[in-house]
Amino acid sequence: MNKRPTIIVITPVRNEAWVLDAFLTCTSSWADYIILADQHSDDGTREIAQKYEKVILIDNPTQEWYEYICRTKLLEEAAKIPGDKVIFGLDADEFLSEGFEKTASWQNIVNAKGNTIFCFNWLNLFDNFNTVEYTKMHFEWAAHFDESTDFVEEYKKRERHAVHCSRVPCLETGVCQYINVDDFWVVHLAKLNHQKIRQKYDFYQVTWVDKNQEKANPINMYRGYNKYYPDQLSHLENPVKLCCVGDGKDYSYLVRSSDYGKHYVDEMVQVFRREGTEKFLKLCIWDNPYLKKAGVNPKIPLKYRLLHSYLKKTQNKADNRIIKLFDKILIRLY
Repeated sequence: MNKRPTIIVITPVRNEAWVLDAFLTCTSSWADYIILADQHSDDGTREIAQKYEKVILIDNPTQEWYEYICRTKLLEEAAKIPGDKVIFGLDADEFLSEGFEKTASWQNIVNAKGNTIFCFNWLNLFDNFNTVEYTKMHFEWAAHFDESTDFVEEYKKRERHAVHCSRVPCLETGVCQYINVDDFWVVHLAKLNHQKIRQKYDFYQVTWVDKNQEKANPINMYRGYNKYYPDQLSHLENPVKLCCVGDGKDYSYLVRSSDYGKHYVDEMVQVFRREGTEKFLKLCIWDNPYLKKAGVNPKIPLKYRLLHSYLKKTQNKADNRIIKLFDKILIRLY
């Protein structure tokens, strides 16, 4: 009988105390190792991590967020663990759904051949554990690599983005087999706290303009990052549980919602101090009260103020054909 591969979870963290106890409690019940790369947390994240015996805590010493650098460090640490391995690229606010270990897909994961990529759907929570969105897009969250693949180098070849990098190396289909997982979900908690997600989404826009070479259009960015509630929300009679394998208990009580995302604001302020605000003025982020409180209140030219006003007033109608036409015209202008 073949020995199952080692299961490793790789997770970047920065000020994740609001959710980390729940994440590590549940994830420790099925992972062999949990590698955390901490980026200057000051909220007790490191102290929480050190309580869990399966955690390997490494430092991400960069001052500003550069996702591919952090995920490369995590993969390098995972590569030190010998043998066949399944690597899950989960963030601290992501959990495998209740009962996943009983599914056929889980058996496929732990018994798969090397160089297989597993793609999952998100189950997003909104406001509480009863209001959810079942996404219909598969994302590459896990991979089974054997010792024949230098997955660190493969990742470096493919990723250079500051935000929205792949969680695992996504090799070509001629090299890797891709399998969709449809009988359990990745439960995502980020949108439980809309105050925090606002800081995160503004931070993503600033980071994209600051660090990525591709031109970022303010219209598309605003449309994408400010549609908090999707059209297809489900309201469940029984709340989603955050469970350990085998015990059936719900650990959602460990999740706290008091963090408004201060570190996102702090990093945006650092970028503005380094770069100035001029190249960011197109972004529709300047009504953020936490930026204003931090003293970031630039003078916005009239043409951008008009653009921002249009975006805010039409966001709820963004799927309208006329609004889409106007958006296309504005994309050419801005």
